[in-house]
Amino acid sequence: MKKYSIPRLVKTKGKRKLVCLTAYDVFSATMIQESSVDMILVGDTLGHVIQGRQSTLPVTLEHIIYHADIVVRNAPDRLVIADMPFGSFGVSTEETVRHCVHVMKESGAGAVKMEGTDASILESIAQLNRIGVPVMGHLGFRPQSVNVYGYKIDGKTDDDANRLIEEAQALAEAGVFAMVLECVIEEVAQKITESVPVLTIGIGSGRYTDGQVLVFHDILGMTQGRLPSFVRQYANLSEVAQQAIENWAEDVRNSQYPSDQEIYQVK
Repeated sequence: MKKYSIPRLVKTKGKRKLVCLTAYDVFSATMIQESSVDMILVGDTLGHVIQGRQSTLPVTLEHIIYHADIVVRNAPDRLVIADMPFGSFGVSTEETVRHCVHVMKESGAGAVKMEGTDASILESIAQLNRIGVPVMGHLGFRPQSVNVYGYKIDGKTDDDANRLIEEAQALAEAGVFAMVLECVIEEVAQKITESVPVLTIGIGSGRYTDGQVLVFHDILGMTQGRLPSFVRQYANLSEVAQQAIENWAEDVRNSQYPSDQEIYQVK
């Protein structure tokens, strides 16, 4: 399959739904490379599903670069988007641009993603566009700001809905090629999708966005604990893996492993 370009993806708006999935390692990247998934997000969710942390806040630039590099090499025909971690953007335009360029150069990712719409971020997006770094925005629930805003569904009131639409338009004007809408009321997500010329990728934001993104481990049943209500699980690999481990352990204890076919002998 030909490598996806951002202009080609943007042209699909209103024509077909796009599919985005997270990936962090050889296994997930290879699975997606062999699938019809359009885009890969190397998300700061690696803090949860790879590092076992309670939040994404401890994830660093070097963590993102390390995992994005693996994914890019093992999924060469997919657009790989690197998530800018907490503290790596928004402090100043100069610092944000420097960090984004560093991630692109070191990982080989095709774009970066960052949360929020304050003046510094909008200015950074415009500057990054000028130097050739594509940016994906992020509206609605923002995991990196959970300590300030908490966990909430966004767009419930008219004021919140109007704010989200204005923020989406500001992101589009600044130059993003796409934006993630996380935990946004479906009707508001639809209005945003219709009001901007760029792609909207939903997660917990209903049916009318230009595409959907979920976490690799969530849809395959590899996540421990309670899943968000918007996640649909398509397999239970944790259960399969746990049974495989127990089967092997039992074979070892019963001297059923290794067998004659699994040892080396002098002929």
